[in-house]
Amino acid sequence: MGYNIYTSVLDLPVSADLAVILTPARFIPEIITQCGKKGIKHAVIESAGFREMGKEGCRVEKDLLAASKRFGIRFIGPNCVGLINTLNGLYVPFIELPSEFKKGNVSVMSQSGGIGLSLAERLNNPGLGLSKFVSMGNKLNMDEADLLAYLIKDPDTAVIYCYLEDFKRGRDFADIALRSSKPVILHKSNTNPLSNIIANSHTAALAVDDKIVDVACTHAGVVRVQSIEEAIFAIKGISMPLLQGKNLAILSRSGGHAVVAADMCATYGFNLPQLHPGILEEAKNHFRAGVIKIGNPMDLGDIFDLNIYSRIVEKIIQQPDIHGIVYIHVSQMVIENEDSIQLIKKLNELSFKYDKPVAIIAEVPLSFQRMLMEKITHPFFMDPIEAFRALALQYRYASFRQKKSHTVKEVAFPLQENAKIWVEEIQQKGRQPLLHEALNLLDGLGIPTAPWKMVTFFSEARKAADKMGYPVVIKAVTPSLLHKSDQGGVTLNIRNVEILEKQWKEIHARFKDIVGIVLQKMIFASREMIVGAKKDPSFGPVVLVGMGGILVEAMQDVSMRLAPVNEDEANEMIDQLRGVKILEAFRGMKAADRHTITQCLGTVSQLMHHFPEIQEIDVNPLIFSDDGNYSMALDARIICSNVTSQ
Repeated sequence: MGYNIYTSVLDLPVSADLAVILTPARFIPEIITQCGKKGIKHAVIESAGFREMGKEGCRVEKDLLAASKRFGIRFIGPNCVGLINTLNGLYVPFIELPSEFKKGNVSVMSQSGGIGLSLAERLNNPGLGLSKFVSMGNKLNMDEADLLAYLIKDPDTAVIYCYLEDFKRGRDFADIALRSSKPVILHKSNTNPLSNIIANSHTAALAVDDKIVDVACTHAGVVRVQSIEEAIFAIKGISMPLLQGKNLAILSRSGGHAVVAADMCATYGFNLPQLHPGILEEAKNHFRAGVIKIGNPMDLGDIFDLNIYSRIVEKIIQQPDIHGIVYIHVSQMVIENEDSIQLIKKLNELSFKYDKPVAIIAEVPLSFQRMLMEKITHPFFMDPIEAFRALALQYRYASFRQKKSHTVKEVAFPLQENAKIWVEEIQQKGRQPLLHEALNLLDGLGIPTAPWKMVTFFSEARKAADKMGYPVVIKAVTPSLLHKSDQGGVTLNIRNVEILEKQWKEIHARFKDIVGIVLQKMIFASREMIVGAKKDPSFGPVVLVGMGGILVEAMQDVSMRLAPVNEDEANEMIDQLRGVKILEAFRGMKAADRHTITQCLGTVSQLMHHFPEIQEIDVNPLIFSDDGNYSMALDARIICSNVTSQ
């Protein structure tokens, strides 16, 4: 066909900017080596047959990485569809596409080539369009963090869509997204791959990986979606001016559609404030029959001059407490088609003129929808639920933008040296920390604990109880206990020395590997919380707060953040709990001491941030006195890495 075919990259008469490789996997390490020798620094490896094919694939993968590292070659893939740049005409997918994609400013980075191309196809819509497309595949070299960092700086990208099945560098991805001035939309599937792993602590049981993805999105202001359809809604929503509040006005040519939209408004948490009397009066002046009562929503079914609609919308959009408008265009008459198109264009102009979103819903025949697709150059919606989902998604993003600060408030960690000494001692012992050692760390970090003492002989226990005053609690200190109360390792409310001696003997008979007893003052309180943290494989340390005690996993009332957190963030976490009301003055109890829990949250988050050796920590329960005078930790569990598990 007139093309020269070469059997080696080394035979090329000149070098190249990009190598696109689609050969059996076993040949690719050598091809990459040839690229390196020829001076080619970038590649797209579309072939499959690597780690997904077992041991032999892993060996080929290892050789590929060695070759690319030797020559400093960056590559996309392997096991991917390829990449596209619509603006300069670069199309290298191995599949035949039906046509070029519509040029636009939305870039797509997708672990799945199929889902990425499906989203790109859906971008062939008014006001949208594709800028860059990257199928990441196995992410063996360039991953989601690399590509996000590039697209954030790309002048031809305004919105970034990302589809992932797993994170290779989740925390880097979140931190890069946090710095982005562009909206990032994440579709994360494969939502619970760790569900079959038995948790070692309450925190591990509660902080499953998909919840942590939500936490990372909250941290970074990423808009998370659950489907391609929802991603399109989000992109359409973000393409409009952003909402600065939750007050909407609804206008419709159909009363029924207005009622449906009002229901959607309530479902998605928006408000419908009263419209200014002057606006209502002007609308009434244009009514023909005067048989419709108007308000918000506004039924415009008695007005047949479409030019009047834009004048009413312009009046409403200027009302200060209206943050956005939903306009439902209902038309079955062909004679209105051209005026309808002009109206929709005018409403879009008003939206940008006044910097408020006008979500336009076209409830029109299919033939007219096709006409709109051809003649309208900005997004519109086919159904009220589409519009409200889009507005809800963009409001979430707008709210983050409003409170986002580019200066990160430092969190104090004055007792960091105490933690360093503690971690070093545990590492030297070569085993997991025991209960008394966990309580020692809390004391060293300034987290108040109920009075306690580690004892090994009954005589010590008796003296400690006399000094503390009855009632007391005894807790078995043994490497085999995970949740002590479940296995008879805790005896509460011991009121005298006779009961103490009896329970001492019973608990020693129950456990053969007991190394001691933590004797603790019995503290009575009606309110309990948990503060915990775990090191996530993708996102690093995550801190958690929730309603605590033995029912914490059953209640699932928790809030999480990426660590570290400052005092403001700690208070936000607490306020998100469904049970936060019990921390206020409640049924004869005074307001709880919130300072202790925010201090505990900040300290635990800093501990995890500075000491990667700590994998998990539970402070549970953290109790609050009914009189509001004190709060303290009663128990703690810590799991470390690089030590022998028990």
